[in-house]
Amino acid sequence: MFRVIGSFSALRVSSRVLTPSRAFSTTGASLVAAAKPKRKTTVAVKKTTKAKTPVKAKKAKKVKAAPKPKPKPKKKAPTKKEQLDAMLSSKRALLKAPKSRAPGAYAVFLGEFSKVQRQQGMTTVAEIARACSASWKQLGESEKHQYQSKADKLGAEYEETLRKWWNTTDHNLVALENRRRKRVDGDKARLLKDPFAPKRPMTSYVLFVKDFVTQNKGAAGTNDMTEMSSLMKSAASKWKTLSSAEKAPYAKGAEVEKSRYKQDQDKYLKSHTAGGARLH
Repeated sequence: MFRVIGSFSALRVSSRVLTPSRAFSTTGASLVAAAKPKRKTTVAVKKTTKAKTPVKAKKAKKVKAAPKPKPKPKKKAPTKKEQLDAMLSSKRALLKAPKSRAPGAYAVFLGEFSKVQRQQGMTTVAEIARACSASWKQLGESEKHQYQSKADKLGAEYEETLRKWWNTTDHNLVALENRRRKRVDGDKARLLKDPFAPKRPMTSYVLFVKDFVTQNKGAAGTNDMTEMSSLMKSAASKWKTLSSAEKAPYAKGAEVEKSRYKQDQDKYLKSHTAGGARLH
């Protein structure tokens, strides 16, 4: 024990002199430990990993709703002027009227002849027209007179039907229909006329043509459209060759026609109301 103390004192680790009390309080093990250099003690530090903060979920992008389709603008109701213009430009008639005229003697014969020819197998319009024209020329005056009587009867019935229709029809609508026909058909338009109104006076030329056709109808076959056309051309040529003296009777007849028309027109205006619509 003293050796150890002696050796310890000999080492003189420090400049201080150990006191006996301190020397005796130190054990050998502690001295050996003191003599050895102290090792650095490393304290194992546990790596503490920070708790991962939860990743915030990305907010889903709001999908924009498809824009609502804009409502289509409402069509403007047509004005009265536009409605009237559409009516006058339409090809559809504004009212149903009777046929424009009654058939003549040749037209009556053509209707009866066509039925017979169709029953016999003839269907072509051109063939029927040619055959009808040839048959009409072969008829005698008495036979043609029978067809003329039928035509006169149909004409009287037509006039009666036309007058009844006129009395039950809105005359303002008739005036509009005539305006429509003028716009659509132009100069070729057949206008609706008051059946009660007096017929317009015949001119000197019209009186001559009427006389010329009457004189030449036996040879040419009146009421055949082809022959009638030929007659009209012949009448026009003949009129150009007449002298003033030859035209005088027809001019006098035209004056009589004008006087007659004026008297009839005055009576018509006094006794008959046309429904407030001026048609011609």
